[in-house]
Amino acid sequence: MDPIRVLLLEDDPADARLVDLMLRKAPRTLFSVEICSKLAQAVERLAQGGFNVVLADLSLPDSSGLATLKALTDTAPDMAVVVLTGNDDDAQAIEALKHGAQDYLVKGRDDGFILSRVVRYAVERKNAEQALREARDKAEEAAQVKSLFLATVGHEIRTPLNGILGMARLLLDTPLDQRQKVFAETVVSSGELLLGLVNDILDFSRLEADGLTLETTSFDLLNMVEDIRLLMAPRAADKGLTLGCRFPPEVQRQVSGDPLRLRQVLLNLVGNAIKFTANGSVMIAVAKEETSGMVRFTVSDTGIGIPEEARDILFNEFSQADSSVARRYGGAGLGLAICKRLVTLMGGAIGFDSTPGSGTQFWFRIPFSDAVLATTTANAKEIPTLMPQVVLLVDDNEVNLQVASGLLQRHGHTVMTAADGPAALDLARRHRFDLVLLDKHMPDMDGLEVARCLRGLPDADPAQHIWLLTANPVEQDVRAWRDAGIDGCLAKPFRVEEVAGILAGGTAGAGRQSSGGPSLVNLPDLLADMRDLGHERMRGLVDLFGRSAVQDLEAALVRAAAGDLEGLASPVHRLASASSSLHLTALAARCRAIENAARARDGKAQNLAKDLGELWDRSLKALNEVVV
Repeated sequence: MDPIRVLLLEDDPADARLVDLMLRKAPRTLFSVEICSKLAQAVERLAQGGFNVVLADLSLPDSSGLATLKALTDTAPDMAVVVLTGNDDDAQAIEALKHGAQDYLVKGRDDGFILSRVVRYAVERKNAEQALREARDKAEEAAQVKSLFLATVGHEIRTPLNGILGMARLLLDTPLDQRQKVFAETVVSSGELLLGLVNDILDFSRLEADGLTLETTSFDLLNMVEDIRLLMAPRAADKGLTLGCRFPPEVQRQVSGDPLRLRQVLLNLVGNAIKFTANGSVMIAVAKEETSGMVRFTVSDTGIGIPEEARDILFNEFSQADSSVARRYGGAGLGLAICKRLVTLMGGAIGFDSTPGSGTQFWFRIPFSDAVLATTTANAKEIPTLMPQVVLLVDDNEVNLQVASGLLQRHGHTVMTAADGPAALDLARRHRFDLVLLDKHMPDMDGLEVARCLRGLPDADPAQHIWLLTANPVEQDVRAWRDAGIDGCLAKPFRVEEVAGILAGGTAGAGRQSSGGPSLVNLPDLLADMRDLGHERMRGLVDLFGRSAVQDLEAALVRAAAGDLEGLASPVHRLASASSSLHLTALAARCRAIENAARARDGKAQNLAKDLGELWDRSLKALNEVVV
């Protein structure tokens, strides 16, 4: 057995000889002791290596106190250090342990057996700590490798999916007979199912590695819940289900939190409720818990319920209530696991109540902080234009270029393409673009580098939108692409409605747009409604809005001019509701601000209403430009 090599730092020769003798005579353990009387000498020897432990007095000719310990640990951070001092001071002992000492001994109190055992255990503990650090470093390295692997796999899967979904959607825009249309729609629905599974796996992996962080922003809770209801209503209607929403007046609407993560949880729960309900209804309910102060969300359905034996594993990853669920309904069994982790990340809790065969209630509660309602005073020049003229698409994949350019061109955009960064910069020097879509991963110059070069061009337009396209958006990358001058990030394959939302300053939300107030039209949601309802029905709704809501507008303007705040609240409330139904975001936000101020008897309501007629005209014009 190799001896434990001890560096004894002691300036008293008698104490040094005594300690040396006690260690050499220790039973069952061999010690090799080298003595230094000054700190400088000890530091020099430690730098040469070869020792297992330092046994150190803190009071030396050239150093004293914790400064001695700090010098030793700085020189050999992986070395076990045991303090052996004549200073019986509990406070210094605690500080020494905090600064890296493995133990603190007082001279004259212990015999050779105890001294040898303390030194031996100090070496063993230090070795164990080192092993744990190495294991942690290896685990972190493995997590990074896993993250890189998932990013690569996500990119490789999404790239062909981009081609499949894009070409299938282009095919649906061509004249097809009914049989061909069914085939193409099946390709799209199957591709979207596969894309959803890929997204779930990537989301769960990022959550598992603590790769998701929360953002805090002010938002309207009622609007968000109502948007989810409107988004999921067509899917419920296809199954003959009623999808409702309860939002009592005592629940505060304006809150601060992470609307993206909250929306993800609600969409998952509502989607599950619709999936597992054959007839009846699904209800989204919001309530405030008086005892905890949290907001409680409940998604109730009249579906198949959850059997007793499945309750303990329901929130586990890759689990289903029974083996037939995956075959009948599809899915990877990750949705509820992701919901649980997101709710926990938001500081809340999630659970459910269910009766097999009679339905289920999934609930979760999360805390919100109060938010101040920001009124919209943006004038016409602050509202982004509805549709662009020219888009620059940069991607090194030919299929991606064909799909994306085809989709954009079919929706009225002029698209110019580049297969790499230098070609993109050359086009940017010769043409003006309303929007630049950059692939993140390209040879020679990646998307971030291209964006920096675009922003640095002599005649660069600061209002130009630059968005990144990537198969695996990771939240840790946000600062990097913000610093590069990129407004936002879209996951491939993207929908043309998402691009339309960027161009209109809608919910996709460029970074610059936040200072300019909400957009006139939330294009992604409006186009989704138009697909579900059909163009003719949507055209009829727009005409009805133009005829009926104008009466509320006129009443609001009259009440505001007369200073009748009590009478002003009702017509702007109705106008806000009608505007929200047609996704006129700026008009709805202005009406809600006027309503809140009027109900509070705040004179700001009259100022906010002064240019309401102008905002109405611009909003209706924008709406008619989309639903022509």
